[in-house]
Amino acid sequence: MKLARSIIFLIYFLFGLGSQIRAQSAQFNLSDSVKIRIVDLDKHPIPQFPVTLMSNTDVTNVHLITDEWGEIWIQNKSFTLRIAKDLGSIVGDSLISKNNLEFVIQTQIAQINPISITASVNPRLATENPYSVQIIQSKTIEKMGAQNVSDVLQNQSGVLLGQDPNLGTSIQLQGLGGQNVKILINGVPMIGRLNGNIDVSQIPSENIERIEIVEGPMSVVYGTDAIGGVINIITKRPLRIGNTSRVKFFADLVGNINLDGSISHQKRINNKTSLGYDLNIGRQFFSGFDFQPATRSMDWKPKTRVYGDGSLFFRRGNFNQSLRYAQFYEYLLDRSNAEYNLVGITGYNNYFYTQRRDITLVTDIKLNSKHSLRFQNALNQYNRDKINVRRNLVTGSETITSPVDQDTTKNSAVNLRGLWEYKSDKSLFNSLLGYEFQQESIQTLRVRNNNPIRDFALFGSIELNPIKQLNIKPSLRIAYNSAFGSNPFPEILGNGFKIAPLIPSVQIRSSLSEHLVLRGSYARGFRAPTAKELYFLFVDINHNVQGNTNLTSEHSHNFNTSIDYRHSISKEVAATFKIAGFLNNVRDEIQLSLVDASTNLYQYINIGKLKSTGFSTQTQIFLGSWDLSLGFSWITNESQVDSESNLRRWQVPQTSLNISHEYKSTGTSLQWFSRYTGRTLGFLSDGNTYEIERYGLADFNVSQKLYKNKIALQLGVKNIFNVTQIQNTAPNSGVHASGGSGVNIALGRNLFIQCTVNL
Repeated sequence: MKLARSIIFLIYFLFGLGSQIRAQSAQFNLSDSVKIRIVDLDKHPIPQFPVTLMSNTDVTNVHLITDEWGEIWIQNKSFTLRIAKDLGSIVGDSLISKNNLEFVIQTQIAQINPISITASVNPRLATENPYSVQIIQSKTIEKMGAQNVSDVLQNQSGVLLGQDPNLGTSIQLQGLGGQNVKILINGVPMIGRLNGNIDVSQIPSENIERIEIVEGPMSVVYGTDAIGGVINIITKRPLRIGNTSRVKFFADLVGNINLDGSISHQKRINNKTSLGYDLNIGRQFFSGFDFQPATRSMDWKPKTRVYGDGSLFFRRGNFNQSLRYAQFYEYLLDRSNAEYNLVGITGYNNYFYTQRRDITLVTDIKLNSKHSLRFQNALNQYNRDKINVRRNLVTGSETITSPVDQDTTKNSAVNLRGLWEYKSDKSLFNSLLGYEFQQESIQTLRVRNNNPIRDFALFGSIELNPIKQLNIKPSLRIAYNSAFGSNPFPEILGNGFKIAPLIPSVQIRSSLSEHLVLRGSYARGFRAPTAKELYFLFVDINHNVQGNTNLTSEHSHNFNTSIDYRHSISKEVAATFKIAGFLNNVRDEIQLSLVDASTNLYQYINIGKLKSTGFSTQTQIFLGSWDLSLGFSWITNESQVDSESNLRRWQVPQTSLNISHEYKSTGTSLQWFSRYTGRTLGFLSDGNTYEIERYGLADFNVSQKLYKNKIALQLGVKNIFNVTQIQNTAPNSGVHASGGSGVNIALGRNLFIQCTVNL
């Protein structure tokens, strides 16, 4: 014990972490209840900002934390407001009204230590989370000139993106993807194609406040398909009193033309009650792009997207409620090359129509300083139609082909979720209890069993803080499922309910200092097979793909560790550094494999084992007007069907470099975003090797603010190195893939312009 205390003391001494915190202050007198609002230099609220109010009339001190609007309310007294130097400095204050004070804080705290809401009821600082979370904020998204979530994530090391001309962009975290990565919008799971891949390019970036990426299993809180991690997309909400609106136009030289508009309003009725709404609409048009313009088929398919997102907000005291409705529509055209035959010149057209509808009602109730409740109810619908026609290219007439070439998929899900969070006064003991009910229904001719799958789960966690520097958070989830697991009490539960395996986890956070945090975690993962994996049937002249009712659930053991250093040295200088490692051991992973070469039969099977390992580093430095971010990751996957089969392995190294510089006097900023993916090596089941060549992507743009920041103009070039396709030397494999051919990576070198007008 003495040795441990000595080691901790030595770490404190070496890092200079035991220095006394200094503070800056501002004095004011209050006659009635007063709202104090903490904002940054851009007048954006700073939530979860710690403030000390020192009474000027007695010895009483009040320690408060701003809410999601960056606000606190206090009663009639004379106070001195104190802010720790490491958190920022007061650069000015203004009297908005006799009962409202706004303090402008010049600080890097919002950038180096943002808030996170994933896996909790109340927002908390990223450094306080027992799990490691990567946060991409709206300012960064705007600097990228990103049009959707795919554009945002392509610059993040450790996140692998897959591009499909028809199916869009898919994601891998920690070497796992598809059904193993959960995509959330405001904590609500998204639904999509039958294989679980969510096309993140269909999520526009205009209404995103931030993106929270949690790598590693989150199955305890978010269910079976969160083995690889969770990506939680947080949408914007009105934060200013009155009306705000803006219009954004984007165009480039390869055929993208996008138009977005938003309007929001917040009205404060009194110091306890406020109403607000937020509405976003947009249209994205892409004419398609082909690297060989002489062909009728295009490498990147023409598409049109139309979307709308509206929310209503009501707040009264500690009661908050929001209602969100989102609608998305996409039309995509896939054309074959022309054929010359007896009837003239013909070609095949595949028309893909995708519709999304999301309705979410969230109620937050803060009973007192200790107890908080959240109720989340959501309905999600996803429809995708494929219509295949033969088109006469001379007359323009079209004829629908065989019924087996057509496909209609209707996917709907109901998600009911409740959370209770307890936080003790001295933060010695925190707890989280929750329930979740999910029902997913699929209607398609290619799935032989369309019965809905229901899941009811209870989960909870206890966060223990035996000492100030240590957090221990054990968690457990138990689920009742209509299709998977075992039924030890059929006479009680009936045949319609089965108990899934218990899912435990434990997370440990050690605060070695106010700047240095060490984290470690273990989690068990569990994923039941999907309806597609169980009941899929697609047989025609080119396909023979079948589900497998004998599949068992995937099980995994995951280990994560990280060291996180954050320090705001001054109001102009701040830095963060993180190094993390992980190990995933997956048993009975479900994969689509060739089981009968004579009939070209592909079927979902449980492979023996999969091991995914890797590490990553992330460094971010703020030097006045400079913002530099450097990331590196290395991921290795090893899989083996059984003890006698050959080991299959692939590995991917990645680096990313992002630089931003702002000239505050002129409102001009320069941005550079780049990512390099090294040579990917892999081993096939027959012992042969394959290679995917290395490539690098880079974007550069210049932004200019005009007319008191009412207009923002952005000019830039994407894909500076003109990377379009890369080579994959693997032999022909997979249901659709053809080996040795080019793999689409990005559009060619491309100039763009973006104009944002704040009305």
